Amino acid sequence: RGLDEAVAGMRKVAQTTVNVRVSGGAAALVADARVQQVHARVRAELVAQAPEGVQPGQTLWLGLLITHQPEWHTYWKNAGDSGLATELNWQLPAGLTAGEIQWPVPEALRVGPLLNYGYEGQVLLPVPVQVAADFQPPASGMLDLRLHANWLVCRVECIPEEGDFQLQLPVQGSTAGQGQAFTQAWALKPQALPAPAQAKVVPASQPAAEGSTPDERVQLRIEGLPEALQGRTLDFYPESPDTFRHAAELGKDWQQRWDGAAWVAELPLSDMRGETPARLPVV
Repeated sequence: RGLDEAVAGMRKVAQTTVNVRVSGGAAALVADARVQQVHARVRAELVAQAPEGVQPGQTLWLGLLITHQPEWHTYWKNAGDSGLATELNWQLPAGLTAGEIQWPVPEALRVGPLLNYGYEGQVLLPVPVQVAADFQPPASGMLDLRLHANWLVCRVECIPEEGDFQLQLPVQGSTAGQGQAFTQAWALKPQALPAPAQAKVVPASQPAAEGSTPDERVQLRIEGLPEALQGRTLDFYPESPDTFRHAAELGKDWQQRWDGAAWVAELPLSDMRGETPARLPVV
């Protein structure tokens, strides 16, 4: 299925990030109920990080800070076997352009026979906002920032939720009340390795049952991982939703080992997979 050259952009992340949670932040930047939405299962808050104010040609950061009630979770960019990723839709003043969510490394969340990828506790989803070189600030000196967000929050049952948020951000002066939360979220963002992974398909060892897909597997060989990770058991998070069998259990359904400084793994492909992406980023 063209996977020999598909696995690229392998990401690295410190092992200690697996159990890190973003600590509780300060109150909302302005006393406006539209900055924060409180639901029975989550509290969601629009936050900003602009320690040097809003300057032409620079980048400021916005984010959705989600605090989950115990046992509830929301989802990563690849939700896994079930679920939906959180979506952020921005309405920003002229001259400001929002980028993509800089997703922190998720957790593996088992629910019965399913394996999902997402977040419990508290998580910040940060978004870079580019300020145009010809940006002209409004006469009021305040920027009106608006966000419509959709998320699916689950325990065993799942509830779709949404919220509308509005934040008045001063152009001059420092906005950095959530600096610690942004710093921790940036630390949890996977970093690209200098070279792509090597991969090859391993044919099924047994014929497939009638009407099913052969149990093909992918062998990965990853070099260039940080020295601190070498020799350790690593987690695996595919960004593509339907390529790998998410619920596969390490030691039972898939294996990993170290070959010197190279991490080698053999993982089962999903029975539900369709066309393989040209590039297959994994964390």
